[in-house]
Amino acid sequence: MEILAMLMVVLVPLALGVRKVLESVAYRTRARGKAEVIRAERGLAPSRRERPGRADG
Repeated sequence: MEILAMLMVVLVPLALGVRKVLESVAYRTRARGKAEVIRAERGLAPSRRERPGRADG
């Protein structure tokens, strides 16, 4: 029973942290998509990240 309690003490906060990271990534992905739609509606060029020939990293 003590092992189960120790696992819960470790895993529950870890799981909550992972959930927050995933929510943040999802939020950023949605925001990037909305920005792309707005740029397309306005007829603006794509962002620098999407231009061909640019080295990543």
